[in-house]
Amino acid sequence: MQAWEAIQRVVDVIETDDLSIEELAGVACLSPFYFQRLFARLVGRPAGEYARLRKLARASELLTDTDMRILDIAMQFGFSDHANFTRAFREAYGLSPEEYRSHPVRLNHCMKADVSVQHTSLEEGVALIADDMVVQVNRRKLEKPRTFYGIEGILPDSDLSGGRETGISAAALRWEEFHQACPTRKTEIGVLYMKQERDACATYFVGNEQPGEGNPCSFTLPVGDYVVCSLEAESFEALIGCTIHKAMRFMRIWMKQHTIECGTFSAELYDGTSSMELWIPVAENPAGKQMRTFSQQVNSPLFESLCSYLEETYQCKPVVEFSKCSMQYGWNIKYKKGGRSLCTLYPQDGSFLALVVIGQREAGEAELLLPFLTEYVQRVFAQTKTGIGQKWLMIEVTSTAVLEDVKQLIALRRPTKGMVVRWV
Repeated sequence: MQAWEAIQRVVDVIETDDLSIEELAGVACLSPFYFQRLFARLVGRPAGEYARLRKLARASELLTDTDMRILDIAMQFGFSDHANFTRAFREAYGLSPEEYRSHPVRLNHCMKADVSVQHTSLEEGVALIADDMVVQVNRRKLEKPRTFYGIEGILPDSDLSGGRETGISAAALRWEEFHQACPTRKTEIGVLYMKQERDACATYFVGNEQPGEGNPCSFTLPVGDYVVCSLEAESFEALIGCTIHKAMRFMRIWMKQHTIECGTFSAELYDGTSSMELWIPVAENPAGKQMRTFSQQVNSPLFESLCSYLEETYQCKPVVEFSKCSMQYGWNIKYKKGGRSLCTLYPQDGSFLALVVIGQREAGEAELLLPFLTEYVQRVFAQTKTGIGQKWLMIEVTSTAVLEDVKQLIALRRPTKGMVVRWV
């Protein structure tokens, strides 16, 4: 059993049993000292604090869903008396159990941890059961902008922390306010973003696509590329509660695994039922902008062909740098795999150079390959001096034949499955 599996088993036990730290450590088959260190690292808070907040979250459900006496609820969840339960509840949510029962509001709870998500391979377009949700992630392109009308307000840290802090949900209050003015629920949206004039504050917008006097604000979902997470919950209230925080946590992991950068906002689209789509814009990589600029400068399909070949064949991304080296001054694009350089491209007006280094490890195979290369590349190889056991071949790619030579030379540095060298 891996360490995270042991902690996940403890997380599941906490939901049903009131155990001491020593007993929880026994469930994980760890010493109390190491258990507490591992639990805090994987879950994000100490085991004792996490267990207490989860008990309060479950107790809050009984306060609104049953007519049990508050003292009985306190005793059921391991609190010694009414006073201790009230003190803990007030510290967590800012109001007493009596106040919450008589005037229920949506609370931000400490959510049940799902350590397994961080250790799960998440494939695009495949439904996955994670953290009590069925989720599926796909990439989409929005072809036309969509404008929504509604209200907005500032969200406190307790709403933004995704269960790390507790209290009354300001996001739920925004929805209640909006639904009082617009009771008809069709396609609705909740958007979290940062306003430029208030860089330190997060703004939450809620609305729908129907303009009206009660909707003083608007938000336009712009055209572009998005990563969309589709999920369902038992009710709309559950969607705007812990489910959205779970989805955001899930998406941060998914995007990190797929090396995708998030844009400047996140949008929750609701269809009036218990389903939701979380739309996250894909931020344009600065390197991507530069690559398009280089492609326009070079103005050759050979450049894009080689870049695509390197990225698809070796599963690597370009790294754009500026070099002051006397050998080739200016911007360059490096491709590396497994810590080794594959090649470096130097864009020029109307053409580009490809630098491939032939070291001592590749020298023997390069000599065998040389007769099968174009005369131009053979000449470059012969004219390039060897320094520190290496030849730095600077090749101007002007034809498909030269492009194929460059691919063959790169393959000497990093062979790929299915690569066929010309002398075979």
